Amino acid sequence: MKSRGWEVDINADWETLKTILSDPKKTLPFFPYFKEFRENKVRFEVPRFIFNFGYEFKLDIGFGNSEAIYTLSGERGILTVTFKVEHGRLRVTASWAGFGEALMGKPLEIFARGITEALQEFCSSFTCPVVGMSSEEGEVIRITPESAPAFLKRLALEFGTDFIVEGTAEDGTYLAAEVVEGRLVELHVRQGLKETVINTDISVVELDEDPFRDLPLNRNFKIKVKKLPTG
Repeated sequence: MKSRGWEVDINADWETLKTILSDPKKTLPFFPYFKEFRENKVRFEVPRFIFNFGYEFKLDIGFGNSEAIYTLSGERGILTVTFKVEHGRLRVTASWAGFGEALMGKPLEIFARGITEALQEFCSSFTCPVVGMSSEEGEVIRITPESAPAFLKRLALEFGTDFIVEGTAEDGTYLAAEVVEGRLVELHVRQGLKETVINTDISVVELDEDPFRDLPLNRNFKIKVKKLPTG
C-alpha cells in the first residue's frame, strides 16, 4: 500500500467538517483528478507520464471520533482517504492499494494536498456574511472584497459546481456571479447607467479578493441563487 498525507490549520470544529464531508456530491467535484460522481460511483482520472488512467469506484463513508473515512473500491484497487481533526489541525491521508501502486506516490501527494486545502477553504466559508438564507434566497450584509470569496465558497457547498447568484442593493446596484464546473467564469456589475461584464476563469476554492477589489460592494444585497443545468 502506498500512502501520502497533508496537514493544515483549520478554523472549524469537527461537526462543521462532518457536515461538509457528509455530502460528497458537493465536495468531490473540487478534489484533484475528479471527473464524475453518479449513483454513488466516483470517477477520477490520474495523469501518469503521458497517459491518463481512469479509475471508477464505489464510495462508502464512515465516521468516528473526529475522524471520517472515504473508502473507494474499484476494479483496479482500493483508495482510502482518512480525514482527522485534532488540536485545530486537519490531516488528510490518501492510501492506494492496487494497480500501479509503485508509481502512485506523487499523485497521492497531490490528491491529499488538494483535498486538504479545498476543505480548509470550505471551512473558512462558514464565516461568510450570509444571513437569512432560505431555499434560494437570502441576504448578504456588507460584503467586502475580503469576504466575497468565502461567500461564493459557501454557495458552492449549498448549490454545487454550477450556479448563478444575483444580488441587488437598496440603491439599485446589481451584482451577479456565474460559476460553471466549479470555476468563477463571469462577474456582472450594473450601477446606474454603467454596466460591466468581467470574464474570469478561477476555481472557487482558489478565489481570493483580487477579482472583487474594484466592485461596488460594502452594501447589503438581497440575493437569489439559481442552479445551472450541467452538461
